[in-house]
Amino acid sequence: MGGNQTWITEVILLGFQVDPALELLLFGLFCLFYTLTLLGNGVILGLICLDARLHSPMYFFLTHLAIVDMSYASNNRCPPVPGPHLRIRNLVYSASISTLIKW
Repeated sequence: MGGNQTWITEVILLGFQVDPALELLLFGLFCLFYTLTLLGNGVILGLICLDARLHSPMYFFLTHLAIVDMSYASNNRCPPVPGPHLRIRNLVYSASISTLIKW
């Protein structure tokens, strides 16, 4: 039973098929959204930790939601984020498939 023995070692990421200027704008926009997500959740965590009136079960739950949101924002992407400044489009197959397995 000597079937197909081909192994996939890398994936070529095509991304957006637009001009490089728009690609740079979209990359910056996505980085801005990521940064705002982390900053917003960091503010929530900081305020809950600093104010003693916010140490109730509802805010305990909100703290955990902020931590989970920060974790998902940081982990659900292909590991080496290829940007427009890097013309590297090849991703290691095992790293990109592990992102899909999380879902």
